[in-house]
Amino acid sequence: MTTSPAPSGALTPQLALWCSEFGARYTERNDLERPARVESLRRILDGLELRDALEVGCNVGWNLRYLRALGVPRVWGIEPQRFAVARARMRDPELDVFEGTAFDLPFKDRQFDLVFTSGVLIHIDPAQLPVALAEMARTSRRYLLTIEYDADREQALDYRGHTGALWKRDHASAVAAACPGFERIRTGALSPAEGYDDCTFHVFARASAT
Repeated sequence: MTTSPAPSGALTPQLALWCSEFGARYTERNDLERPARVESLRRILDGLELRDALEVGCNVGWNLRYLRALGVPRVWGIEPQRFAVARARMRDPELDVFEGTAFDLPFKDRQFDLVFTSGVLIHIDPAQLPVALAEMARTSRRYLLTIEYDADREQALDYRGHTGALWKRDHASAVAAACPGFERIRTGALSPAEGYDDCTFHVFARASAT
């Protein structure tokens, strides 16, 4: 597969869609508290010592608040949609949420104990996915977490009338290929009763952290 770079100043078609009125409508529809996610994240991250965490594609920051409720002292978010960033900051001024993309994270190497996504990688073009994953790996000190729609084979699906906007895939294999310094340590399923759509989570640890 050919990897296509996505410079920080360039909008991919998927980012352009997300930063449009379409993305703002998504934010308004999904700006809901899901208390069940607190226990789901507790189970996923059980036993991992986390001093700080970064969510890539945090939208209005609900997952960051859940992590904070679980005792993670510092939580950060990066989000390309300006409307969502403003909404996150207005609701909780203590959240460190910044405008940016997965392709050029404005953070130092190995800055966070945990770097994670939830329903974000599915919206990244297959040719550009390795770039985003490599950035996640670069900024992670210890762990990576993906919570996404998985499938054995990559499937391009229409998303609310748009083509080229959603892919199901084997995210564990994608992370393993793009992040060679990490090893998978946990995998599991998540259901609507646990605060998610039918998703799969994968936790990876940097080899030096295991």
